[in-house]
Amino acid sequence: MFNLTPTVVSREQVTPVHVRLRLSAPEIALAALPGQFLHLRVSAACDPLLRRPFSIMLTEPATGLIDLLVQVVGRGSEAVAAAMPGQSFDIIGPLGHGFPLAPSGSQVFLVAGGVGVAPLIGLAEALAEAPGEREIFSLFGARTESLLCCWLELAERCVEFTAVTEDGSIGETGLVSEALARRLQAPFPGKRVIYACGPMPMLTAIAAIGREADVETYVSLERWMGCGVGACLGCVVPAAAPSVERYLRVCKDGPVFPATALDWEAMPR
Repeated sequence: MFNLTPTVVSREQVTPVHVRLRLSAPEIALAALPGQFLHLRVSAACDPLLRRPFSIMLTEPATGLIDLLVQVVGRGSEAVAAAMPGQSFDIIGPLGHGFPLAPSGSQVFLVAGGVGVAPLIGLAEALAEAPGEREIFSLFGARTESLLCCWLELAERCVEFTAVTEDGSIGETGLVSEALARRLQAPFPGKRVIYACGPMPMLTAIAAIGREADVETYVSLERWMGCGVGACLGCVVPAAAPSVERYLRVCKDGPVFPATALDWEAMPR
């Protein structure tokens, strides 16, 4: 883990509410694993006070560059999204546990919802570059076509990409979890692994689908957090085995969890 002040190298408005920032952070580019995140201080002033967590989308160890995908949802993310080249941020990272890589010969499903596409892009690249061969399928769900951010970056790293929109403006119509369930109906003789990141209702549905199909499933949770290092307990979620730990910290124990490790019925919405 590093505490650095990297500089913004480029800014791209990818949808009306999503911005892609590229930062120069060689230490993080070398150390980060797919699924880890950064905790970013929005301003040098006291307001906003708390740092904001952002998944690491892509890293380029050779150039020392990292990419973040920012969705504007409040004052903090709005300030980050407005950053221009030359601006610096105080960041801590990389933090948390990332995704375990599926073994060679696996059929892999990457299921993204909204800004949850960010860590799955880095995972797709890591899976494609890992020794051995894997069939990598990606499904990206959003309310409408204009919110499918950075979908090309995901599609080009997979053998098949499917867009799913609730309003039917592009791709399949409906929920991305329903599209995943249909694909799992086709037989496959080897190991299958599901990786998902997105809104909690989507993850809850995918955890149930993975359990019913007996497919190993990993989820990356998106939660507000105060400290980012497990001290404040502001990002806890219920564990499936309360005799061991009643709650798990998304920042320290996650953000990636086996779906079976979580109590989905007690999960806050």
